[in-house]
Amino acid sequence: MNNNEFIKNPQLDGDDFLLPGNSTGILLIHGFTATTAEVRLMADKLHQSGFTTAGPLLPGHGTHPDDLNRVKWPMWVEKVKKTYESLLENCQQVYVISQSMGCLLAIELAAQHPEIAGLMLFAPAIKVPKLWLSDFLGLFKPWLVKSGKEDGLPWKGYNVYPFKGAHQMYLLQKHCRKILPKITQPTRVFTGGRDHSIAPESAKIILEGIHSNDKCLKHFPNSPHCILLDRDLDQAVSDVLSFINRTKA
Repeated sequence: MNNNEFIKNPQLDGDDFLLPGNSTGILLIHGFTATTAEVRLMADKLHQSGFTTAGPLLPGHGTHPDDLNRVKWPMWVEKVKKTYESLLENCQQVYVISQSMGCLLAIELAAQHPEIAGLMLFAPAIKVPKLWLSDFLGLFKPWLVKSGKEDGLPWKGYNVYPFKGAHQMYLLQKHCRKILPKITQPTRVFTGGRDHSIAPESAKIILEGIHSNDKCLKHFPNSPHCILLDRDLDQAVSDVLSFINRTKA
């Protein structure tokens, strides 16, 4: 099999991006098995509103599932940190928008950098059903083929779940649970009513664990796991803009 046979929508652009704008930067972090195509629609809309937006393609993603089975989670953190530092070169303040596993990386980054202006966590993967099995299953086969009907969303990423890579996400989850009290930045958590990927209590875990004085949940009853690509995208953009305009310096 060539690489494209492992990637859904290989024709889409899922690489690193940087869209220069004003002095407010927005870092967008994609989720497990995905690419930056997952956050690009949001990034483009925010860029049209004048903001500088950037998104890193996480190590092991967008190439071949074997590559995702070779990475360790600190490599994802390092890539996100480098993108954040590149935004600081031209921006006075930076917000972080993240999807699924990207929310774990946003939490780690925010714990390291309290100067981050705010967090917007979409479908945070702080708890995923049966993820703990990934280490054991990885002893027998490299990945699991994804099931489910075609949803028609412009999502680019692997059509399999690499088990060793999934175990790294599990380790990152455990780490992030420990550091939740370090998060003091204004935070918004967004969830979808048709999300079958994360545990229902994920948002509660985060909102009760962080020490921010400005935190709340926005629930979209008709959205799937990837709110950023579905019917509620425009409302999510509106919510993001309101949050930034209310909290920015």
